[in-house]
Amino acid sequence: MRFVTRLWKRHVRKRPDEYQAYVSLPTRDDDPSFGEVHDCIERLEHVFEGRLDVYARTRRLAVVSDPVSADRFDADAFEAALESLEDCYEARSLARVEKWRPSDDRLVKSHVVVPVKPLFPPDRATDEQRIESVVE
Repeated sequence: MRFVTRLWKRHVRKRPDEYQAYVSLPTRDDDPSFGEVHDCIERLEHVFEGRLDVYARTRRLAVVSDPVSADRFDADAFEAALESLEDCYEARSLARVEKWRPSDDRLVKSHVVVPVKPLFPPDRATDEQRIESVVE
């Protein structure tokens, strides 16, 4: 019966019982300063009602939230926090994975977010320079 209930919540209602997040924040020399990263963490902390743990890892910070009940989770504030994170890491784009997991007779939707460098960095040449190189 639990399996059917989880399927109902996930596929029919599309609403879990709780939300959780894991965010990896690179901290290399070419990445944002710790002050900018701190602001991003504060926004996430507001969304998850202060239920965050921040871990220092090699060349990155890991931000892990405790599950927050669906009725207290603000999806719009979470999206705004991720937009500010994307603005903070302007040379990167956010890779996002959503997972639905059972936990103690509840269904938890986990968000895994990692800023990643693009496979092909944007070309710094202007449109006029590109046209000139093609004409020549």
